[in-house]
Amino acid sequence: MIPVYICDDEAPICQRLEQIVAGQIMILDSDMGPVRTVEEPDELLRLQKEDAVPAVYFLDIDFPGKISGLELAQKLRQYDPRGFIVFITAHNDLAFETFRLRLEALDYIVKGDAASMTTRVQSCLESIRERMLSQRPGQGSYCTVKILDTVRHIPTDSILYLEAVGYRHTLRLHLDNELLEFNSSLDHFAAQLGDGFWRCHRGFLVNRNRIRSVHLKEQIVEMDNGETCLLSRKAKSEYQAQT
Repeated sequence: MIPVYICDDEAPICQRLEQIVAGQIMILDSDMGPVRTVEEPDELLRLQKEDAVPAVYFLDIDFPGKISGLELAQKLRQYDPRGFIVFITAHNDLAFETFRLRLEALDYIVKGDAASMTTRVQSCLESIRERMLSQRPGQGSYCTVKILDTVRHIPTDSILYLEAVGYRHTLRLHLDNELLEFNSSLDHFAAQLGDGFWRCHRGFLVNRNRIRSVHLKEQIVEMDNGETCLLSRKAKSEYQAQT
């Protein structure tokens, strides 16, 4: 699921957009949500840093006395370079400015009547859904990892496996040429990475495309670089049932 954020300091606009977006997601039966509304740009930045996953953003442009929606988008791009940004605005001449700032906005929805906004929101969500569906596993996809105050976006095809180490909520991410250690859970990454990764053991999440062989007798999974991961009895049974 890809989360959806709405950031506008006008509560009525936030509520209207939330209803429109949630309704269109339901109609499209899209893998998006939940829809979260915030009125403060700083609050959105805090939530995004905490979640550290790609998202959809509907952003107002004008926040009197605070950073602008364009500045907010710039900050979001530092943490989420491939998220989908849609500006909700009273202006219709922002294309050049967003191009100059390299914000890669998906669309600009001019505040107006509910019917017009609904049509534009529907068009945006359909475009996002098509892009998500056209993205083939392991090609162009990535996962987001937060290490202390740094957010990194890791191509999924460079991931061998994730390993839960002895102490609580600590993971090791095994890449082709790097080993990263940080606080998180395998459940979080299993949800983020989807069916392209296999929970072969409660302590391991492996990239299916990087498996060389599964040794049932020894109960290990061998990766294409020669490293091995444990294979649980439950995962062994599931594997045997599928082969």
